Amino acid sequence: MMEQQILEFTQYLKNVKHTSENTLVSYKRDLERMSSYMERRGILDATDVTLDALADYSASLQDEHFAPSSISRHNTSMKAFFRYMLENGNITENPAELLSSPKIEKTPPRVLSTVEIEDLLSQNFGDDAKGMRDRAIMELMYATGLKTSEMIGLKLSNVDLSLGCIRLTGSNSKERLIPYGKKAKEALNLYLTEGRNRLLMGGPDSDVLFLNCSGEPMSRQGLWKLVKTCVERAGIKSDITPFTLRHSFAVHLVESGADMASVQELMGYSDSNTISRYINRKKRTKDPFEWARIRN
Repeated sequence: MMEQQILEFTQYLKNVKHTSENTLVSYKRDLERMSSYMERRGILDATDVTLDALADYSASLQDEHFAPSSISRHNTSMKAFFRYMLENGNITENPAELLSSPKIEKTPPRVLSTVEIEDLLSQNFGDDAKGMRDRAIMELMYATGLKTSEMIGLKLSNVDLSLGCIRLTGSNSKERLIPYGKKAKEALNLYLTEGRNRLLMGGPDSDVLFLNCSGEPMSRQGLWKLVKTCVERAGIKSDITPFTLRHSFAVHLVESGADMASVQELMGYSDSNTISRYINRKKRTKDPFEWARIRN
């Protein structure tokens, strides 16, 4: 019964709230795990779930050495699910309303040094189509600070080769112009003129910029795997993710004299505190398109 209720909830998120696919997968996985735990305790319906049962489940995650951030995410999923059940009249009280999450100690995100960036981006990517694509991706990620979803969602129309920038339109229909430097431009041009057509292998073309080796749009997992492989080849002994490149992009811009408010706009942040809370640098105004010189 609870499995059906979870299915209805995820369908609501998809069809009504238009929640992203990654968030849907996360909610579904978390709630199915909770449902299995409740089933082992003889609780088969969401109407029978109590705060004590949810607290016991949350504690069991800690016993299994789940990280505080993971436990907090599970709790968020449960709160959203039972709030939906309450609002739809399936339950009369929300058992997750008072569910507490563990305290998460915030640590500053890792910032790659300029030497590490050079080691990462100057490695031998290979002369084949995949190598051209990989170099273009890595250069562009650091040159623009784009999120993973933005990188894999780039269309050919988003690339302005003449101006040397990426054009993106946000949810508020406001256009973002993100310039990139000479190194990224060279890598991107080579991929577009020689590499991308090889990846298509004569198959149907699409307007997606970055393709996998089967000629299909690159996935989030594929991008993460690429970054991990490049990090290992560069000999960097840290857990580096696409966000690390995005964060390093922001920090290096501010350290080079970029105005923090402008960096915030480049990265698509609506709240300036998102950057200022982990970058404490003196603000200096500089033309955004001069920042592209970092990888010139």
